[in-house]
Amino acid sequence: MIKFTAGLLALSLFASTAFAQTTPMPKADAHSEHEHSQQTKMPAKDVPFALSEAPEDHVVGSDTAPITMIVWASVTCPHCSDWFTNEWPSIKKELIEPGKMRFVFRPLPTAPAQLAMVGFMMAECAPSDDYFKLIEYQMENQKMIFEAAEKGEARAEYDKIGKLAGLKSEEDINACLANKEKLAHIHLSNERANSAELQGVPAFYINGDVYEGKQDAETLTKLILDMSEKGLSVLPKGQQK
Repeated sequence: MIKFTAGLLALSLFASTAFAQTTPMPKADAHSEHEHSQQTKMPAKDVPFALSEAPEDHVVGSDTAPITMIVWASVTCPHCSDWFTNEWPSIKKELIEPGKMRFVFRPLPTAPAQLAMVGFMMAECAPSDDYFKLIEYQMENQKMIFEAAEKGEARAEYDKIGKLAGLKSEEDINACLANKEKLAHIHLSNERANSAELQGVPAFYINGDVYEGKQDAETLTKLILDMSEKGLSVLPKGQQK
């Protein structure tokens, strides 16, 4: 069982409860290859920018790149952690840095909700240029963070994350987790996930089409380069619904 110090428990419960008041929290499905969202779907509606880059999105890559990949993921999803630890470095080197692809990251918290919400809120509070650094750190150190939380030492780990985000004191952390604007951004990401009929995380959408193929860097790099060379704006048949 995840344990928290009293201070972190209060803060994390505030963030996760505030989020839950407006949108259901995705949960894990241990029998799937992905973390699956089991939330009750919101009434169908057209959410702006559900499958395209939004002005407030967290993005890396050239704004003239011909391909845009949107990925929903959670800092508490083991499969997301594996992908960002093992595949993401190559994706950055082969596709993003050369200007072949633009990458949009959207947060979708999964259980344990307290850890996910604190982690995402701290990333939201970081300077915009450091957002991905905070996400990468949590993905790469997810196991260590979980182990610390199980020992009741989560606060120390989140103090480290807070410092990376520029949160130098407990007061800074309190203010961050109480920031309704940052919380609303995570809520909006969940609304867009519902509109996109997301089934689980990590979830990949390429130029607005859901991608259901292999998620390793080699496969994705070949696909994106082929699409770019052929001037394709949609996924080839067999890799989308």
